[in-house]
Order: sequence, then C-alpha cells, then structure tokens
Amino acid sequence: MDQDRTPILDAIEHYRDEGDYTFALPGHRLGRGIDERTASVLSRGAFAADVITAKQVAGEAEQLMAEAVGARDAIFTTCGSSISMHTAVLSLVGPGKKILADRNVHKSVAASLIMAGAEPVWLRPRWDHERQIAHPATAGDVQAALDADPEISAVMVITPTEYGCGADVRGIADLCHRRGIPLLVDEAWGAHFPFHDGLPTAAVQAGADLVVQSVHKAGGGLCQASMIQVGGDLVDPVDLRLRLDLITTTSPSALLFGSIDGWRRHMAQHGERLLDAALDCADRIRTRLSRVSGLSVMDASIIHEDGVAEWDPLKLCVDVSGLGITGYQAKEWMQAEKGLTVQLGDARRVICSLTYADDSAALERLAEAFESLAAKPPEPDRPAPRIPQLEKLNLEQAMNPRAAFFAETEQVADPAGRISAEMISPYPPGVPAILPGERFIDEVVDYLRAGLAAGMTLPDAADPELKTFRVVKD
Repeated sequence: MDQDRTPILDAIEHYRDEGDYTFALPGHRLGRGIDERTASVLSRGAFAADVITAKQVAGEAEQLMAEAVGARDAIFTTCGSSISMHTAVLSLVGPGKKILADRNVHKSVAASLIMAGAEPVWLRPRWDHERQIAHPATAGDVQAALDADPEISAVMVITPTEYGCGADVRGIADLCHRRGIPLLVDEAWGAHFPFHDGLPTAAVQAGADLVVQSVHKAGGGLCQASMIQVGGDLVDPVDLRLRLDLITTTSPSALLFGSIDGWRRHMAQHGERLLDAALDCADRIRTRLSRVSGLSVMDASIIHEDGVAEWDPLKLCVDVSGLGITGYQAKEWMQAEKGLTVQLGDARRVICSLTYADDSAALERLAEAFESLAAKPPEPDRPAPRIPQLEKLNLEQAMNPRAAFFAETEQVADPAGRISAEMISPYPPGVPAILPGERFIDEVVDYLRAGLAAGMTLPDAADPELKTFRVVKD
C-alpha cells in the first residue's frame, strides 16, 4: 500500500473543497455558526475539519496503519484507550470467564472487568524494593499462573509501565499460544515503537493478539485518539467491531481519525529520522542530569532488574528524593516556577514523557529547570507518604469486581477488613490502589490518606477527602 496516502485527511479536504452544504450534523455547519471567542481559542479550521462523513473511509486508513506497524488489522477509536480496552476485554471474556491480568493495570481494565462480569486472576508485579516501584511480571510468572488455573481463557499484560519498563511480550505470547490462549497487551505508551529499532519491540510484532495504543500519548494524535491492533488469528476482528459498536459513539470525530491518519503517514515516511533525534536528545539530557548532585536518573541498567525485559529511553525518570522533597512537590514546583508540566510525580520521582516533537530548546529548558531545582530545592511543605511494604499491596480479591461494584454499599471511616465497592486510582498513571471486590487493609488506607496529604491526585474516590470509603454493606 502507498504509505503516502491519507484517506481521512483527503476526505475532509475534498468535502470542504467541493463547497457542499449540509443540513445534517454537525450543527455548527463546519464552523459557520461559532462565535469569535470560540474561533479565537479553538480555531475555525478545527470546526471546518469536523466532517462526519470522513468516517466512511476509515477502513482504508486502518489498513494502511496495520501495514505500517506489522499488524493483521487495526481499528481506530475516538474515546481514548479506555474504550479500546473495554472493547478488547469484552471481545475476550464474558460473565464468569477468567482472565489472567497484571494487577498494576490502568483503571480502564478494572472497568472492563466490571462490564464483562469476568473474574480476574491477578498477575502480581515484580516489586523493586530499592526504587519502590513495580516491574512487569515475568514469562515464568505467567506460566506458573496458567499451570495453576486451567480455566484461564485469556491473558492481559501492560507494557511499558509508567516508568518505561517493558515486559517480555514475546516470551509471554509464546506461552499463551502453546495453550491456544489470546494475549492482550496494554501498550498505551508504545504507539511509536514500530517505527524505530532503538525502542522496545512493538507488542504486535512480538506475537500479541490484541494491542491497545494511545496515539495521543507518545504519538501525534489528538487527545482520545486510540487504536486496537490485531495480530495472529485467535481473535476475530469482526467480533472486535461488534463489541466496539456496543459502547462507542456513532459520530466519531473526524479530527481524531484524521490525526491518527496523518501521524501514521508522518511516521511511515520520517519516523526513523525523527525518533533518532528524539533518542539522541533523551540520551544527552539523561547524561547531563546524572551529573547533578541530589538527582538520580533511571537508565538502561534497569533492564537487568527482575521483570524488566526492555526499556523505553524516551521516559525520563528523575528521582528527587535526594533533595529532601517528594516527586509531588517537585512536579508542582516545575509548573509554578518554570511553567513546565511533567507527566507524573510520585513519592520519589518526576517522570517526563519525551517525544519526537521535543526540540533541543525544549530539552535545554527542562534540563535547566532540574538543575535549578537541585541547586535550590524548596523547603519540604508536607510529609512524604510512607510507602508500605510493597507485598502488602497484593490485596485479597474477596469478591467479583462486578458483584462488588453493584452491591448495596455504605461509606465508612475505617474500612480495614471490609470489601471495597470502589476503585481509588492515583492519577496519573491511573493504576488503582484498590479495586471493587478487594479487601481493605490498614496499610493501604494509611498510604492513600498520606498520599493525598502529600499531593497525590485521586480523581475517582467516592469521598475526595478520604474521610470515608465506599464498601460493600455487611
């Protein structure tokens, strides 16, 4: 196929150039009806590109994407990777079916399990006690879980983690396929992987059957631009589209589709060169910051850690605990003092997502900000959250997530020992600290309350102040 083609962008352009007038949606009439204030912020051109009929050529654009990344098929979605994950999970499991899934998943996976009524068998991460973070489970962990429970009908893993640490997708895929079990990979941060061999192996090229990617995270898509890639023949693409049709909009955004279409062309033509430059910039800033007293920068040596098979160099993880502050405070300082928004702050680190769009000037500004932070760190303004013994985070799944979510509930101040009816997900990255059906313990309650006081963002808690928690009524 001709990777220079952009079917969706062409359709939008053709519709505008023809001078047709519509009495169908959208009601703003390609921007004629919007006011000057809206036009000044969003641009009239964005509305002029809002051509709903462009979805008719999405199939050709999806075929081009599949060829570009080495997939059997690709399906675009416009409600973010959350809707892609819902679609993928609903295609693999239904009520009562078991799925082996990484426990450090995004909250969208938990929501998918609730909708599907499936029973999770949790794959526990490899805990890195020195860094106090979770690494991917190994292929051996997957094999042990499959051997222990022959009723598991699908496997789901996340790679890379929010810290850029990648799983052994090829090894896990081989294990799954020997049993005829499909493998779903949440590769939300890896849409750029197929376009450069200096990045982790693209999951669809490593044997995954379904791959969910967020094109807006490290790629060039608008926010909510996502896709599902299909590899192998264990999953019927028709089933995927039928499940997607249940839960997605019938009026997908041409802007989102077009951004995916255009980014694919950009990467197919120039991706290797652009990503070469990005990797070079990442290497230079990592080397520079590693020389700064008080900062510790994650590098390729992380690959030797248990569970880490690959690593994404475009994730810049900087431990600031040597400055006597938390990552939460450093993240806020970067925004308030330097006008820089970082991807994630945790108890010890800030994480910056570097992309092909970051030029030398942007990286210089970031490096100078870290150097200023280290030279004169702010006084700690809140206590650092005490991270519990990491194995304590392996909570008991005492009830099916769907049953707990829809059970009769109550709010209690002391939930220890009770079954959760909510998920509470520090965000970003949106990995739930507790899920519906899991049993609260004191350590998790203390961790969440201390994290909130330290600056942790918890957007989905029933009580935003965490004075009470939603539990299944006894």
